[in-house]
Amino acid sequence: MKRTSVVQTFHAETLIISSVLQIGDSERISARTRAFAVQRQYELFFGPEGEQIFPVFAKPIPRWTSPPPVAARQTLHESPVISVQSVRVLAISSSAIVHIGSTSTAEAEARIKHIRQLAGSESSAPTRGRDL
Repeated sequence: MKRTSVVQTFHAETLIISSVLQIGDSERISARTRAFAVQRQYELFFGPEGEQIFPVFAKPIPRWTSPPPVAARQTLHESPVISVQSVRVLAISSSAIVHIGSTSTAEAEARIKHIRQLAGSESSAPTRGRDL
């Protein structure tokens, strides 16, 4: 059964990086993020560093499987309207979903590899290829 979504007030400060704001019905929502970030204490660049494949980006995402139904379920929506008075969102990021309505499938995935390279007491600059 399709329903109508009515939102009186929606206020969001920030929606970034593959985030989804959906008001109303949808068949499928898919949000994907892949991020690679290197933070260094000293500005050094060693060539095509981002071309390396990290396992976090190659591993398959585990899929949730629902348990078998215990009994037949019947739902009756007395009102064909989803009514929301007010929503306030400070921020959503990295494949997050804010959805007011009905959907069949919602998928979200965020894979982030963040490397911090800080100078140790032994040297004044980071060593190439090593996470310090």
